[in-house]
Amino acid sequence: MSDENPILTERRGQQEGILWLTLNRPEKLNALTFPLLRELREIAFEARFDRTIRCMVITGAGRGFCAGMDFSGAANPNPDPVPEGLEAGQVDAEGYRLNFRHETETFIALRRIEVPMIAMVNGPCVGGGFDLASHCDMAVVSTAARFQVAYVKRGVFADLGGFWSLPRVIGWRKAMEMMMTGRFMSAEEAHAAGFSNYLVGPDELEEKTMELALEIEAGPPIAQKVGKLLAMRTAHMDFDSAMQWSETAIPLVGLSADAREGAAAFREKRESDFKGV
Repeated sequence: MSDENPILTERRGQQEGILWLTLNRPEKLNALTFPLLRELREIAFEARFDRTIRCMVITGAGRGFCAGMDFSGAANPNPDPVPEGLEAGQVDAEGYRLNFRHETETFIALRRIEVPMIAMVNGPCVGGGFDLASHCDMAVVSTAARFQVAYVKRGVFADLGGFWSLPRVIGWRKAMEMMMTGRFMSAEEAHAAGFSNYLVGPDELEEKTMELALEIEAGPPIAQKVGKLLAMRTAHMDFDSAMQWSETAIPLVGLSADAREGAAAFREKRESDFKGV
């Protein structure tokens, strides 16, 4: 059963610097479960300490990217016992909050990853799956994909961070339309809204994603990480404050061996060979 291996990991690339993650529940359109989220959280945590990783790709097995959370009781049992003193029929709000932490902590861990992340969206991308893809830095999308903020159809909101990331990725007006109506959005419409870097046919999807991932892998890892960090942390700062962050960060990059290699390669009119040091 795929639930025994809910996420497949593979190292790819010229330097094996691409960590390729495949959500592996194709029979459920890769719907998320607590065991899958726990494994994804552990992978994300370990990736932050692995200097050999230069890029991450997330995709789904089979015909779907991710159908959101699996709400069947067997897939996501409540791991905590009912506390003493809770009367029959009484709502356990604190238990609900702590149980939800299984999901939120995973998505926080993903947002903390410093290397560039690419979502390879091969099919339906719904609910928490749409949130997951929107948290990635880039996306390569198949024309077979479609997107939905499914939460509103169940009377809730995009609680896994879609409320934060979707307005930033596809713009306020389109995000509000999707979040308030829950209608499906085609791959073409999502691309026009700025969700994807590339929109390709299903047969071209993996090749195009690898092309982008290889280009990232060949780049200078320290500069890429610092550039991503600054883009995320200074988004709501005034320009003067953001530039002060840049002043603080530039020695980490400008004094690196990779910076010297980049300058030498430019002078010598050759491709750079970045080592991540």
